[in-house]
Amino acid sequence: MGGRGSSASFGRRFATATERTQSEHRNIIRQLSSDSYEDGTYNVGTLTQVSYERGYQVTFCQIGDRYSDSEYRDKVNEFLTHSSDGVTSAGKFEGEPEISFNVASRREAIRLAQKYNQISVWDWRNQEEIKTGGTGRRR
Repeated sequence: MGGRGSSASFGRRFATATERTQSEHRNIIRQLSSDSYEDGTYNVGTLTQVSYERGYQVTFCQIGDRYSDSEYRDKVNEFLTHSSDGVTSAGKFEGEPEISFNVASRREAIRLAQKYNQISVWDWRNQEEIKTGGTGRRR
């Protein structure tokens, strides 16, 4: 991730995405695509598996998406403002890796998932998928 920034909604300092973030995330996704990584959620900085006691894991990534570096930066920063911890994660679900974020509010996680046509969000407390009605593809 890029430099440090401030999130107005939390009053804490979070990492801020830059126009280099997309290429950094692509490298992480390539690494997670290998068979040596099992399905789960990983810290993008260390590629160690992480879990949360609560919150909802959500992404903007869509099948076949193509973003300019500035579009991608803006999407990451949007999610970081709603993130419970200011950390970007990479999840691998059914063998497919994607960038994701832990959001404390169920309502906000579902809103973001629906905005980006996501199939579901992950509920950490109940260890279950919450379907959100999307297709996972760009509209």
